[in-house]
Formats: sequence, C-alpha cells, structure tokens
Amino acid sequence: MAGSTGRRKKRRKLTRPEKAIVALSALVLVLGLANLGRAAGALAGGSALPDLPLSVSWTYLAVTGLVWGLAFLVCAGGLIWFRRWSRWATIAAVTAYEIQVWVNHLLFDRSDRALQTRGWDLLLAVLLLIVTWGLLNRPKVRGVFSE
Repeated sequence: MAGSTGRRKKRRKLTRPEKAIVALSALVLVLGLANLGRAAGALAGGSALPDLPLSVSWTYLAVTGLVWGLAFLVCAGGLIWFRRWSRWATIAAVTAYEIQVWVNHLLFDRSDRALQTRGWDLLLAVLLLIVTWGLLNRPKVRGVFSE
C-alpha cells in the first residue's frame, strides 16, 4: 500500500459510559428496524387486504412506522458516533414515540388481546423511558457528549 507505514493505528478501549451508550444505540437501532418492519408490513397488508376493517388506516400505520424507524436510525447513528446532538435527540424521540404509542392505545385499541396486554405494554414503555432518560442523564455519560 502506497503511503502506509505498515503500522496499524491502535484503537483505544471504550470506557464504561461509552459502552453503555453503544448498548443503548443497539436498542434504539432495534426500535428503528422494528418500526421500519412495521411500515413494510402495513404497506404489504394494505395491498393484500385493502378491505380489512381496522381502527386506523394502513397508510397511517405505514407512515408512522417509517417516520419512527428513520428517526430511531438517525438517533442510533448519532449515539454510536457520540455526536453531541444525539443525546437530546434520542431522549426526545423515545419520549415522543411513547406518547404517540399510548395515544394510539387509548384511542384505537379495540381487541380483547390489546386490552389484556396493556400492563405488559406499560411496563415495557416505562422501562424504555427509565433506561433512556437514566442512562443519558448520568454525569459520566453526559461528559462523553460534551467532549
């Protein structure tokens, strides 16, 4: 290789706060991919079952899945690169997402199963908010984003 000294640049090890941020970015990435999958499923469902009665339209499901999927992918990328803006963007996105999910639950849930799983849904929502807000507001984690 031209211009190469033959030495590899040593990577420094991640600190504990950085490792926690990387783990959170993986969780946010999974949320993003799940929402993109939901959007794809809504598009497929809308074309395969256009007359299926739903409490919301296929278009609404596809658009919300796409918007949240892209938002979470951007946040995950920002977190993994320790971008300053990603800390507050992730807190805002996760919080707004949970608000929107719960508005949907309260306005549109119609099935018995949806009502039966509400406790589990609430537990997962609270855990996601605690992990996101708790981790990203820890002083050492905040320090990673201010460097």
